[in-house]
Amino acid sequence: MNEKLLTALLATALICGGCGSDDNDDKDDGGNITPPPVADTIDAGEALAINLTLAEFDGATGALNFALKDADGLAITNAKDYRIVYFGFPDSTTASSNAKAWKHWHVTQSYLCDSAEGDCQGVLTETDKGQYSFDATDLNWDANTAPGSVKEYKVGIEIKGAKATNELVLLPST
Repeated sequence: MNEKLLTALLATALICGGCGSDDNDDKDDGGNITPPPVADTIDAGEALAINLTLAEFDGATGALNFALKDADGLAITNAKDYRIVYFGFPDSTTASSNAKAWKHWHVTQSYLCDSAEGDCQGVLTETDKGQYSFDATDLNWDANTAPGSVKEYKVGIEIKGAKATNELVLLPST
């Protein structure tokens, strides 16, 4: 009977000998789970809010540098659709012979881009995550007014995403 008991014990030991081990050659990190990386950007098509911060604006050339972030502070990437309007005004400190009109006139030049249509004016470039520059090609302040009369500049920048558009504000040159 001892022999039968010994045989049964040996058979059980052989069968369960592999129990508890796994054939995975990967190193076990002790149960630590590595979380996915935290996102620091969001695509312009997915952003629920677009906040624009103007970094630089050269009124004479129209060169712009600005940053885009969403409501959570994530940098907005892949912005493509826009409406940028430049405003030129006379020198507000100079008197004019036509006092009624002098302080009220302005000239504008607009740049639009609808990437779905493939029709874009000017060149918008993403220089870094959420950082953009805009080149206003063919900006001519003297086209619709007396040469040299535009002295003060402002710009309105509207960036359009699939779900949001920033608030359009008239910004002075820096």
